Amino acid sequence: MRKLIGLFALAALVAESPALADSCKVRNGRSPGSWIFVQVYDADTGHVVLRQAINGGDSKEVTVSGHRARVDQKPAGHRNYDTGAVAVCKRGGTITF
Repeated sequence: MRKLIGLFALAALVAESPALADSCKVRNGRSPGSWIFVQVYDADTGHVVLRQAINGGDSKEVTVSGHRARVDQKPAGHRNYDTGAVAVCKRGGTITF
């Protein structure tokens, strides 16, 4: 009987738990020497998961709570970030901007 109750409790926890975190890379698709400032957001929570300048050709790993991220970017010297589209961030994939 205890095993049965334990199984029901475990099933309830799994059913109510949030989506598992996933990670991917964000990559600057420009040529080396072309620095771009990025702000990467977890699209599900709205939290910033990376705020950094990335050199052309380089990539950085990010972790999000679900499977979606948004990459906002701006060139050096600009004041405002261009809002990026929401992209799939899953299983170590790469989002190139």
